[in-house]
Amino acid sequence: MHAVGVLLVAAVAWGHGGEDHGAPPSKQGVAGPGISIAKETQFLLEIRTERVRTRSVEARLVAPGKVIPRTDRYAQVASPVPGIVMASGSGVPLVGQKVKKGQVLATVQQSLSASEATGLSTGLIQAEAESTRAQAALEQARRDLARLESLQGVVAEKDVQQAQLAVRTAEQELNRARSAREVLSGARQGQGTTRFTLTAPIDGVLVEARATVGEQVDPSRPLFTVLDASVVWVEARVYENDVARVEAATGALVHSAAYEGQHFAARLYHVGQVVDEGTRSVRVLFELDNREGRLRPGMFVDVAIGAGGRQQALAVPEAAVIEEEGRSFVFLHTGPEQFERREVVLGVRDGEWRAVRQGVREGDRVVVRGVGTLQATRGGR
Repeated sequence: MHAVGVLLVAAVAWGHGGEDHGAPPSKQGVAGPGISIAKETQFLLEIRTERVRTRSVEARLVAPGKVIPRTDRYAQVASPVPGIVMASGSGVPLVGQKVKKGQVLATVQQSLSASEATGLSTGLIQAEAESTRAQAALEQARRDLARLESLQGVVAEKDVQQAQLAVRTAEQELNRARSAREVLSGARQGQGTTRFTLTAPIDGVLVEARATVGEQVDPSRPLFTVLDASVVWVEARVYENDVARVEAATGALVHSAAYEGQHFAARLYHVGQVVDEGTRSVRVLFELDNREGRLRPGMFVDVAIGAGGRQQALAVPEAAVIEEEGRSFVFLHTGPEQFERREVVLGVRDGEWRAVRQGVREGDRVVVRGVGTLQATRGGR
């Protein structure tokens, strides 16, 4: 910056009466002092110009907006139960990796909390007692059956059949009690506990991957977030008085400060049915093809909504316009080494173009790159 400053001091001279500054300035706007910059310096400062032309422009309603993911292209994955994360295949995937729908991300082995472990111990004690009772009941039923069988011919046949049924019933009860005891015993020892496989619900990229092998997790914390940002939504809010204009629009131009001079075409997707009582505004969604991935969910943007009524008008690039204390200016290239700041009256904004009602003529050259440098050379004059 110091070198640029020295260069400007050496190369820039303010125009004044009695010198030849090339073509006379247009009388359509208020002109400021002329600036003289040698061609070599213009090249070093990367100053670029563009001709003023008549263009087809459309009046647009500009609203603040925010990039958000489509709800069907954004998914979070959490463990359904408390447990320990176990690696799957080559390991737990990392943030930034692409995944396919159904791809295994991790396995969680269920584990128990302190209260659950206490309940399990109590259940195991009860199951063991039930098993002991069932064993005693079976042994008694077998003794009763043996006694009746030894008295065949003396006791009724139906009594023997009832004793046989009692033995079968007691055997079933014992088997049930033993199975319950084994399940609870295995769970208590950490053997045979349920394992849950976590899979990607959609195709996309892992924008969050918080799972670590061996980590204790619970359902309250998502372990993975999958995003498909090839198509995104842009959410804007418009005042209720502008709803009719928005409903008639076919699309919008989206601008982000991260990509100066670029606008992204979006189509109208949905106009909300509810007015926010606090702001008197309505939620509007636009859908945008984002296969290049430049717009990221969470970005703040300007949404220029087409309001219809195209017209032919002189227009300059948005990059050429300087806004200062409620007034608008452009820098004209009035001669090979001459520049002049000119006040202009602007019309509608259509994406990267601004209609100009007064201050320039068709064919004039306006500076579109290096505007900040020229503004700095004026020193506020």
